Amino acid sequence: MTQKSIISLLVLALLLTACTAPTTTPPVVVTENPFIPAPTITSLGEYPNPVTVEPTTNPYPPAYTPASPSSMYPAPGTPTTGSVAIPLSSFEPQSGDASLKRDQVFLDLPNSQLLVTIGEPVQVDAVLKGNLPDQCHSLRVVVTPPGTDNMINLDVYTVVDVRIACTTMLEPFAATIPLGNYTSGIYTVMVNKTRLGQFAGAYAPTPEDDKLTRADVNVDMAESQLVSLGLPIGDAASLQGNLPDPCHALRIVLTPADSQNKIDLEVYSVYDPQTMCIQVIAPFQVVVSLGNNPAGHYSVYVNGQLLGEFDK
Repeated sequence: MTQKSIISLLVLALLLTACTAPTTTPPVVVTENPFIPAPTITSLGEYPNPVTVEPTTNPYPPAYTPASPSSMYPAPGTPTTGSVAIPLSSFEPQSGDASLKRDQVFLDLPNSQLLVTIGEPVQVDAVLKGNLPDQCHSLRVVVTPPGTDNMINLDVYTVVDVRIACTTMLEPFAATIPLGNYTSGIYTVMVNKTRLGQFAGAYAPTPEDDKLTRADVNVDMAESQLVSLGLPIGDAASLQGNLPDPCHALRIVLTPADSQNKIDLEVYSVYDPQTMCIQVIAPFQVVVSLGNNPAGHYSVYVNGQLLGEFDK
Protein backbone atom coordinates (compact mmCIF):
# COMPACT_ATOMS: atom_id res chain seq x y z
CA MET A 1 0.00 0.00 0.00
CA THR A 2 1.26 3.29 -0.94
CA GLN A 3 1.78 6.20 1.41
CA LYS A 4 -0.98 8.11 -0.36
CA SER A 5 -3.51 5.40 0.36
CA ILE A 6 -2.59 5.27 4.05
CA ILE A 7 -3.18 9.01 4.48
CA SER A 8 -6.61 8.76 2.83
CA LEU A 9 -7.69 6.00 5.21
CA LEU A 10 -6.65 8.05 8.28
CA VAL A 11 -8.67 11.06 7.10
CA LEU A 12 -11.75 8.88 6.55
CA ALA A 13 -11.42 7.40 10.04
CA LEU A 14 -11.27 10.82 11.67
CA LEU A 15 -14.40 11.93 9.82
CA LEU A 16 -16.37 8.87 10.95
CA THR A 17 -15.30 9.46 14.58
CA ALA A 18 -16.51 13.11 14.53
CA CYS A 19 -19.93 12.13 13.21
CA THR A 20 -20.58 9.56 15.94
CA ALA A 21 -19.46 11.82 19.01
CA PRO A 22 -22.18 12.60 21.63
CA THR A 23 -23.86 16.04 21.56
CA THR A 24 -23.72 18.36 24.62
CA THR A 25 -26.87 20.01 26.32
CA PRO A 26 -26.75 23.81 26.70
CA PRO A 27 -26.53 24.99 30.39
CA VAL A 28 -29.72 25.93 32.29
CA VAL A 29 -29.80 29.53 33.58
CA VAL A 30 -31.06 29.78 37.20
CA THR A 31 -32.39 33.17 38.39
CA GLU A 32 -32.44 34.38 42.01
CA ASN A 33 -36.23 35.05 42.08
CA PRO A 34 -37.89 32.76 39.63
CA PHE A 35 -41.23 33.82 38.14
CA ILE A 36 -44.23 32.02 39.59
CA PRO A 37 -47.43 32.41 37.61
CA ALA A 38 -50.41 33.80 39.58
CA PRO A 39 -53.08 31.26 40.41
CA THR A 40 -56.29 31.47 38.51
CA ILE A 41 -59.25 32.65 40.68
CA THR A 42 -62.16 30.44 40.01
CA SER A 43 -64.58 31.82 42.70
CA LEU A 44 -64.98 35.11 44.59
CA GLY A 45 -66.66 33.42 47.57
CA GLU A 46 -69.88 34.61 49.32
CA TYR A 47 -70.53 37.86 51.19
CA PRO A 48 -72.41 37.84 54.55
CA ASN A 49 -76.12 38.44 54.35
CA PRO A 50 -77.10 42.15 54.75
CA VAL A 51 -78.53 43.25 58.16
CA THR A 52 -82.09 44.48 58.01
CA VAL A 53 -82.92 47.29 60.53
CA GLU A 54 -86.55 47.44 61.47
CA PRO A 55 -87.90 51.05 61.74
CA THR A 56 -88.97 52.13 65.23
CA THR A 57 -92.45 53.32 66.01
CA ASN A 58 -91.33 55.38 69.04
CA PRO A 59 -92.09 59.07 68.24
CA TYR A 60 -89.65 60.37 70.87
CA PRO A 61 -85.94 61.13 70.38
CA PRO A 62 -83.65 58.11 71.05
CA ALA A 63 -82.12 59.81 74.11
CA TYR A 64 -85.51 60.23 75.77
CA THR A 65 -87.21 57.42 77.65
CA PRO A 66 -90.45 58.44 79.35
CA ALA A 67 -90.67 57.49 82.99
CA SER A 68 -93.60 57.37 85.30
CA PRO A 69 -93.68 60.45 87.58
CA SER A 70 -94.93 58.26 90.43
CA SER A 71 -91.61 56.39 90.36
CA MET A 72 -89.58 59.61 90.45
CA TYR A 73 -91.33 61.87 92.95
CA PRO A 74 -93.22 61.52 96.22
CA ALA A 75 -96.96 62.00 96.07
CA PRO A 76 -97.74 65.71 96.64
CA GLY A 77 -99.46 66.64 99.86
CA THR A 78 -98.37 63.47 101.65
CA PRO A 79 -95.14 64.30 103.51
CA THR A 80 -92.96 61.74 105.19
CA THR A 81 -93.09 61.28 108.94
CA GLY A 82 -91.96 64.40 110.79
CA SER A 83 -91.77 66.61 107.68
CA VAL A 84 -93.80 69.68 106.79
CA ALA A 85 -97.01 69.09 104.82
CA ILE A 86 -96.67 70.66 101.38
CA PRO A 87 -100.04 71.89 100.02
CA LEU A 88 -101.01 71.24 96.41
CA SER A 89 -100.15 73.91 93.86
CA SER A 90 -101.71 72.46 90.64
CA PHE A 91 -98.20 72.29 89.13
CA GLU A 92 -97.38 68.78 90.41
CA PRO A 93 -96.54 65.96 87.94
CA GLN A 94 -99.66 64.52 86.33
CA SER A 95 -100.53 60.92 85.46
CA GLY A 96 -100.24 61.65 81.73
CA ASP A 97 -96.67 62.95 82.02
CA ALA A 98 -95.29 59.48 81.30
CA SER A 99 -96.10 60.00 77.59
CA LEU A 100 -94.57 63.50 77.49
CA LYS A 101 -91.01 64.74 77.21
CA ARG A 102 -89.39 66.54 80.13
CA ASP A 103 -87.88 69.85 78.99
CA GLN A 104 -86.21 73.01 80.31
CA VAL A 105 -87.72 76.12 81.85
CA PHE A 106 -86.31 79.66 81.85
CA LEU A 107 -86.53 80.89 85.44
CA ASP A 108 -86.23 84.57 86.37
CA LEU A 109 -84.91 84.05 89.89
CA PRO A 110 -83.97 87.72 90.53
CA ASN A 111 -87.66 88.59 90.18
CA SER A 112 -88.92 85.50 92.01
CA GLN A 113 -89.65 85.82 95.73
CA LEU A 114 -90.35 84.00 98.95
CA LEU A 115 -93.58 85.46 100.32
CA VAL A 116 -94.23 85.25 104.07
CA THR A 117 -97.64 85.72 105.64
CA ILE A 118 -97.16 86.83 109.23
CA GLY A 119 -99.09 84.75 111.74
CA GLU A 120 -98.90 81.70 113.94
CA PRO A 121 -97.83 79.61 112.15
CA VAL A 122 -95.96 81.41 109.39
CA GLN A 123 -97.27 80.62 105.92
CA VAL A 124 -94.68 80.66 103.12
CA ASP A 125 -95.09 80.71 99.33
CA ALA A 126 -92.52 80.70 96.56
CA VAL A 127 -93.55 83.11 93.81
CA LEU A 128 -91.76 81.91 90.67
CA LYS A 129 -91.46 83.96 87.50
CA GLY A 130 -89.93 83.10 84.14
CA ASN A 131 -90.72 81.80 80.67
CA LEU A 132 -91.82 78.52 79.14
CA PRO A 133 -90.16 77.57 75.81
CA ASP A 134 -93.56 78.00 74.11
CA GLN A 135 -97.27 77.79 74.84
CA CYS A 136 -97.29 74.01 74.26
CA HIS A 137 -95.08 73.42 77.30
CA SER A 138 -96.66 72.92 80.73
CA LEU A 139 -95.01 73.93 84.01
CA ARG A 140 -94.19 71.28 86.61
CA VAL A 141 -92.92 71.92 90.16
CA VAL A 142 -91.95 69.23 92.66
CA VAL A 143 -91.40 70.40 96.26
CA THR A 144 -89.24 68.28 98.55
CA PRO A 145 -90.08 69.06 102.22
CA PRO A 146 -87.24 70.15 104.51
CA GLY A 147 -85.09 67.47 106.09
CA THR A 148 -82.72 67.71 109.03
CA ASP A 149 -80.78 70.42 107.16
CA ASN A 150 -83.93 72.65 106.95
CA MET A 151 -83.49 72.89 103.18
CA ILE A 152 -86.51 72.95 100.87
CA ASN A 153 -85.80 71.91 97.26
CA LEU A 154 -87.92 72.85 94.27
CA ASP A 155 -87.48 70.93 91.03
CA VAL A 156 -88.93 73.15 88.28
CA TYR A 157 -89.24 71.97 84.67
CA THR A 158 -91.69 71.65 81.77
CA VAL A 159 -93.32 68.79 79.87
CA VAL A 160 -94.35 68.77 76.22
CA ASP A 161 -95.82 66.43 73.62
CA VAL A 162 -93.11 66.37 70.92
CA ARG A 163 -95.60 65.15 68.32
CA ILE A 164 -97.45 68.47 68.38
CA ALA A 165 -96.08 71.31 66.24
CA CYS A 166 -95.95 74.61 68.12
CA THR A 167 -94.90 78.18 67.36
CA THR A 168 -91.51 78.90 68.91
CA MET A 169 -92.24 81.86 71.16
CA LEU A 170 -91.48 82.29 74.85
CA GLU A 171 -94.51 82.09 77.12
CA PRO A 172 -94.19 84.16 80.37
CA PHE A 173 -95.49 82.65 83.60
CA ALA A 174 -95.92 83.55 87.27
CA ALA A 175 -96.74 80.72 89.65
CA THR A 176 -97.39 80.65 93.39
CA ILE A 177 -96.03 77.49 95.00
CA PRO A 178 -97.13 76.97 98.64
CA LEU A 179 -94.34 75.66 100.85
CA GLY A 180 -96.42 75.01 103.95
CA ASN A 181 -96.69 76.40 107.49
CA TYR A 182 -93.82 76.80 109.98
CA THR A 183 -93.55 77.68 113.65
CA SER A 184 -89.79 77.65 114.26
CA GLY A 185 -86.39 77.28 112.65
CA ILE A 186 -84.53 78.92 109.78
CA TYR A 187 -85.11 77.47 106.30
CA THR A 188 -83.32 77.80 102.96
CA VAL A 189 -85.18 77.39 99.67
CA MET A 190 -83.34 76.06 96.61
CA VAL A 191 -84.79 76.17 93.09
CA ASN A 192 -83.07 73.86 90.59
CA LYS A 193 -80.03 73.83 92.91
CA THR A 194 -79.88 77.65 93.04
CA ARG A 195 -80.63 79.53 96.26
CA LEU A 196 -83.89 81.48 96.09
CA GLY A 197 -83.89 82.77 99.65
CA GLN A 198 -84.24 82.08 103.36
CA PHE A 199 -87.02 82.54 105.90
CA ALA A 200 -87.68 82.02 109.60
CA GLY A 201 -90.41 79.82 111.00
CA ALA A 202 -91.57 82.54 113.41
CA TYR A 203 -91.89 86.27 112.79
CA ALA A 204 -94.90 87.05 114.95
CA PRO A 205 -94.35 87.48 118.70
CA THR A 206 -94.51 84.25 120.70
CA PRO A 207 -95.27 83.59 124.40
CA GLU A 208 -91.58 82.76 124.91
CA ASP A 209 -90.67 86.34 123.95
CA ASP A 210 -91.64 87.46 127.45
CA LYS A 211 -88.45 85.77 128.71
CA LEU A 212 -86.28 87.54 126.13
CA THR A 213 -84.96 91.07 125.68
CA ARG A 214 -86.34 93.31 122.94
CA ALA A 215 -83.91 95.24 120.72
CA ASP A 216 -84.12 97.66 117.82
CA VAL A 217 -83.46 96.52 114.27
CA ASN A 218 -81.73 98.50 111.57
CA VAL A 219 -84.20 98.46 108.65
CA ASP A 220 -82.61 99.77 105.46
CA MET A 221 -85.45 101.94 104.19
CA ALA A 222 -83.55 102.81 101.00
CA GLU A 223 -83.35 99.11 100.02
CA SER A 224 -86.79 98.16 101.36
CA GLN A 225 -89.76 98.69 99.06
CA LEU A 226 -93.30 97.78 98.20
CA VAL A 227 -93.58 95.03 95.62
CA SER A 228 -96.51 94.04 93.44
CA LEU A 229 -96.35 90.33 92.66
CA GLY A 230 -99.19 90.50 90.15
CA LEU A 231 -100.96 87.57 91.77
CA PRO A 232 -104.24 87.13 93.68
CA ILE A 233 -102.32 86.85 96.95
CA GLY A 234 -102.06 90.65 97.15
CA ASP A 235 -99.27 93.20 97.51
CA ALA A 236 -96.24 92.87 99.74
CA ALA A 237 -93.43 94.75 101.46
CA SER A 238 -89.85 93.69 100.85
CA LEU A 239 -87.87 94.50 104.00
CA GLN A 240 -84.08 94.51 104.18
CA GLY A 241 -81.83 95.31 107.10
CA ASN A 242 -79.46 93.90 109.71
CA LEU A 243 -79.77 92.14 113.04
CA PRO A 244 -77.10 92.95 115.66
CA ASP A 245 -75.92 89.31 115.59
CA PRO A 246 -77.16 85.85 114.59
CA CYS A 247 -78.64 85.25 118.06
CA HIS A 248 -81.27 87.97 117.57
CA ALA A 249 -84.60 86.70 116.23
CA LEU A 250 -86.54 88.97 113.87
CA ARG A 251 -90.07 89.94 114.83
CA ILE A 252 -92.64 91.62 112.57
CA VAL A 253 -96.07 92.78 113.67
CA LEU A 254 -98.51 93.69 110.89
CA THR A 255 -101.37 96.02 111.73
CA PRO A 256 -103.98 95.83 108.95
CA ALA A 257 -105.24 98.95 107.19
CA ASP A 258 -107.20 101.35 109.41
CA SER A 259 -109.94 103.74 108.37
CA GLN A 260 -107.35 105.91 106.63
CA ASN A 261 -105.98 102.91 104.72
CA LYS A 262 -102.75 103.08 106.72
CA ILE A 263 -100.86 99.80 107.18
CA ASP A 264 -98.24 99.60 109.95
CA LEU A 265 -95.30 97.20 110.16
CA GLU A 266 -93.44 97.04 113.47
CA VAL A 267 -90.01 95.45 113.06
CA TYR A 268 -87.72 94.56 115.98
CA SER A 269 -85.74 91.64 117.42
CA VAL A 270 -85.60 89.57 120.60
CA TYR A 271 -82.64 87.80 122.18
CA ASP A 272 -81.44 86.05 125.31
CA PRO A 273 -78.79 88.23 127.00
CA GLN A 274 -77.40 85.15 128.79
CA THR A 275 -76.44 83.53 125.48
CA MET A 276 -72.91 84.06 124.23
CA CYS A 277 -72.96 84.96 120.54
CA ILE A 278 -70.45 85.85 117.87
CA GLN A 279 -70.38 89.60 117.32
CA VAL A 280 -71.18 89.86 113.62
CA ILE A 281 -74.05 91.63 111.88
CA ALA A 282 -76.66 89.27 110.44
CA PRO A 283 -78.39 90.70 107.34
CA PHE A 284 -82.00 89.79 106.61
CA GLN A 285 -84.45 90.14 103.73
CA VAL A 286 -88.07 89.11 103.96
CA VAL A 287 -91.07 89.75 101.72
CA VAL A 288 -94.17 90.21 103.88
CA SER A 289 -97.68 89.88 102.50
CA LEU A 290 -99.85 92.95 103.20
CA GLY A 291 -103.02 90.93 102.85
CA ASN A 292 -105.72 90.90 100.20
CA ASN A 293 -106.98 94.44 100.66
CA PRO A 294 -110.05 95.86 98.88
CA ALA A 295 -109.77 98.53 96.21
CA GLY A 296 -108.35 101.83 97.47
CA HIS A 297 -105.24 103.93 98.06
CA TYR A 298 -102.92 102.65 100.82
CA SER A 299 -99.86 103.96 102.66
CA VAL A 300 -97.39 101.61 104.38
CA TYR A 301 -95.25 102.58 107.38
CA VAL A 302 -92.31 100.67 108.90
CA ASN A 303 -91.45 101.63 112.48
CA GLY A 304 -93.20 104.96 111.96
CA GLN A 305 -91.46 105.77 108.64
CA LEU A 306 -93.32 105.88 105.34
CA LEU A 307 -92.20 102.99 103.16
CA GLY A 308 -94.48 103.79 100.23
CA GLU A 309 -97.99 104.00 98.83
CA PHE A 310 -99.91 101.84 96.43
CA ASP A 311 -103.29 101.62 94.74
CA LYS A 312 -105.31 98.47 94.74
